[in-house]
Amino acid sequence: MEIDAVVLAARPNTGKLASESDEPLEANIDIGGRPMIGYVISALRGVPEIRNVILVGPQDGLSAYAGDRVKIVEPGEDLISNVKIGVSHAETEYVLVASSDIPLITDQIVREFLHAAISSEADFVYPVCAKEDCDSKYPGVRRTYAKIKGTNYTGGNLFFIKRSHVEKLWPMVDAMIENRKSPVKMGMFFGLGFVLKIVLGIAGLPEIEDHVGKIAGMKCKAYVAAPEIGIDVDKPQDLELVRSILSK
Repeated sequence: MEIDAVVLAARPNTGKLASESDEPLEANIDIGGRPMIGYVISALRGVPEIRNVILVGPQDGLSAYAGDRVKIVEPGEDLISNVKIGVSHAETEYVLVASSDIPLITDQIVREFLHAAISSEADFVYPVCAKEDCDSKYPGVRRTYAKIKGTNYTGGNLFFIKRSHVEKLWPMVDAMIENRKSPVKMGMFFGLGFVLKIVLGIAGLPEIEDHVGKIAGMKCKAYVAAPEIGIDVDKPQDLELVRSILSK
């Protein structure tokens, strides 16, 4: 199966990383003598199943990457718009969407996730990373975790989706973004009873997959992935960590 990949690379370097680099675009922040997005592009291009890589971001900041199997499309106003734009330029039945700030991923890690996603026959596959795995491989790494039936997980920074089902995903994603700082509103959207089951440790990943799938109207699957997928660079501490790892 051939897959097109979308990389979200539009974020300007005006946030927490601005003090660490004067690059106008976060994706271009230097890590070990190489732009951060360069690691992501290399990992994706190293996967035989990935046909084209679509970068969503400003042409003037990403033009150096255009070429063999890599094209650039101008971004929209926000994250959701950028995902929609990127997926609209894909031509394969399934699409892999990744952020540009996960430089620790490798082609092997992407390939393992992709093969698991394809084998699941799901319409939407989202990776989660276990805290135990993150701490074991990268001691001291700081992530935000949620406890699900006794295991702490952090969300990954790429996902796999059937292109014809993309529109079904937006209402749920919009609601999650809008209500992300309000547990009550989030609970009302997903159902307070269901959220309570998660809090009490009753609902595990299979129950969450089933519940989210019913809301979204598609088959959803969570995949316990390598910790590198969950380590994005959005704080100075993250940048320091990945620089120390990739400079070895």
